Amino acid sequence: MVAVGNLDKVWLAVPEDVPAEELQHAFRSYFGAEWAGVLDAAEKSFPYNVANNAYFAVRNLRPVENLTLQQLLEQEGVDQPPNIIIS
Repeated sequence: MVAVGNLDKVWLAVPEDVPAEELQHAFRSYFGAEWAGVLDAAEKSFPYNVANNAYFAVRNLRPVENLTLQQLLEQEGVDQPPNIIIS
């Protein structure tokens, strides 16, 4: 099964070596949402998440039955593998 949606925002300028409160404030400023409310691994420790150097937001995410990633890429004429796969 594949899930599709619309890429909304990509945050690549993630501050490094900052306290949890400062990173969470920067996250809130960029995405307009609280870290704990939207981050999938928010229940993990801060050190678990602090190594992330990119975050992205997707809107209208929905599953598509009977479609593989390879079929979707071929259908869209994409001949390169994806840069990232989220599980």
